[in-house]
Parts: sequence; C-alpha cells; structure tokens
Amino acid sequence: MLSFPDIEPNFHANLGISDSVELLTPLLRNHTQVSAGSLIQFAAAVAMRNCPGAPKLEFMAGRPNATAPAPDGLIPEPQDSVDKIFARMKDGGNFSPDEVVALLASHSIARSEHVDPSIEAVPFDSTPFTFNTQIFIEVLLKGTGFPGMPNNTGKALSPLPLGGSGVNVREMRLQSDDFLARDPRTACMWQGFVNEQEKMSNATVDSESIET
Repeated sequence: MLSFPDIEPNFHANLGISDSVELLTPLLRNHTQVSAGSLIQFAAAVAMRNCPGAPKLEFMAGRPNATAPAPDGLIPEPQDSVDKIFARMKDGGNFSPDEVVALLASHSIARSEHVDPSIEAVPFDSTPFTFNTQIFIEVLLKGTGFPGMPNNTGKALSPLPLGGSGVNVREMRLQSDDFLARDPRTACMWQGFVNEQEKMSNATVDSESIET
C-alpha cells in the first residue's frame, strides 16, 4: 500500500486505510533503507503495544519491496463466507482456522469506517481502546439491531446498536465475526478466549509471528 498509494488504498477492502498510508509515507521517504512491508509491520506492532493489555509482538525487518501492486480481491471482506475466508488465509499465509480466530483478537481494538457509509468510527466491542477478550464475549451475545442503516452488506445484528451520535459509540458486529464465532470449526477456539486474556494474547503473538 505504501509503494502504490494511489492504487491499493482504493481497493474496497482497504477503504479507511488512507490515513495510515499518509502518516507512514513520509517515514518511508526519509528512511529509504527500510522497505514498505517492514515499516507497515513495525507500525502495526508499535500501535498494538500502545493499547492497554496488548502483548509485545515479534518484529523482524527485511521484507522485500513490492515490484507491482497486489491484485484487487485478495483481502477477505466481512460479507465473505467462512469457507472463502479460510481458503484465502490458507493460501496467503498458511493460517489454520484457529490462527484466523487468534488474529481476530485485533478486532478488540478496531473500528469500522466504511462497512456502513452512514456512520464512522464504530467499534467492534464496548472497549475499543483496550486489548481484551470483550470481542469474543460480545460477538456471542444476542443481536438486537443495526447501528446506522439496517441490513448493510457485511453487518450482523449487534447487541449494542444504540448509544448516541458521534464516534466511538454503539457497536458494529461484522458478519464474518458472527459466522466464525458459530462455525463448528472455530466455535470452540472462539469461546476458549472468553475471559482468558493470557491465552488470547499468547495465541495472538504466535499467529502474528507466522504473519511476520
């Protein structure tokens, strides 16, 4: 994305990433010995570590620079089926279904910007600035409504759809999270992270090391 900032950030799955690209591009320009891929991985590790409760992620430099933009359509989207998500994650990084769930611990400190165009900065759980197991608890709760517009592609019923106006309020449940929490291949792993901070953190570190 940093090497081709006029192309890859415009892919539908990457909408909302432009702010990060704009912040990191000057660093890439001023530190030419660092590749774009290494800078992105380093920034992600630092950003996660700044959140209370987050583990320290392994970082290793040395990723080669891309020579051409990635094809569009490689990143799983929230409206994709579980089978499609598993196939793409297996192909892209040899991730197992359990490792996919571990990577989704990142949703405990994430927000939606473009899934629903009528609202912005909607968190995926009730504690969006703390790395904890709430995402694994709240996705299992009964959904009662949609924040923003109803029945947007990629959204499932949320347990906390209301909560005022502005940013960092209400809660969005991604359709993919909803499916993964209930799929027989991943439901046990999902439920196993509930109130198990250390287990979740260790699994996240292990999965991120594969990604590295």
